[in-house]
Amino acid sequence: MKKNVPTNYLINWIGGKRLLRQRISELIPQNIESYIEPFGGGAWVLFYKENWAKLEVYNDLDDSLVNLFTIVKYHPEELIKEFKWMFGSRRMFYRAKNWTTFTDIQRAAKFLFLLTRSFGGKREHFGTAIRGTTSYKSHENIMLRIEAISKRLDKVVIENFDFEELINKYDYEEAFFYLDPPYTEGVGYATTSTKDFEHKKLCECLKKLKGRFLLSYNDSPMVRELYKDFNIIETSRQNGINNCGSGRIYKELLISNYEGGNS
Repeated sequence: MKKNVPTNYLINWIGGKRLLRQRISELIPQNIESYIEPFGGGAWVLFYKENWAKLEVYNDLDDSLVNLFTIVKYHPEELIKEFKWMFGSRRMFYRAKNWTTFTDIQRAAKFLFLLTRSFGGKREHFGTAIRGTTSYKSHENIMLRIEAISKRLDKVVIENFDFEELINKYDYEEAFFYLDPPYTEGVGYATTSTKDFEHKKLCECLKKLKGRFLLSYNDSPMVRELYKDFNIIETSRQNGINNCGSGRIYKELLISNYEGGNS
């Protein structure tokens, strides 16, 4: 495998925790028996460490995401065979949006191609570098990451439930949940719309939790009011797609039902 190829992530995803996952990892307790992500998304926090607990669970309501990670886990070679012919071409990108897929492997390859070749990972417009200082995505490196992530997912359970059903299935005293729900403002994908998401329902669910949780949210009056009885840590990151040097800072909250972290 090539050196200097990041293999602790696979895709970019709106709301992904690339810029915050080191800070998040510092707050995750060490003495946990299970690690569960009800809003898995791009799984940036899950992949940050080689192993978090004896049991690890990735869950997302988006069937395309779940299908992608399932194929990466069980059929990486076949996925690579499909993906290797999908060149980083504007012409192919817009053709691919209308491709009909017949198998889960083909569907995963198309989904991955559109994600990795689109602006901001939105699968809408072809993304390309216009400056020599910008790194263009290597096709070979993406395939190398598929191999690495397949190994990382070997013992990870992949689920496709609503957050409440997922929590009810896996909650117990030694369980740990890292949650990154749709924020109360901003953009999202079809299955994670900020407009329709039940923020109060999530809060009520977490109030009854037997295990421990760490929750990442945008800093808003609504979130602060909902979680005023929990531990709240203020944090921030750069704002803007691809961090194009805008200098804008986005404030976020890390909320937990336990004190400290890594204990």
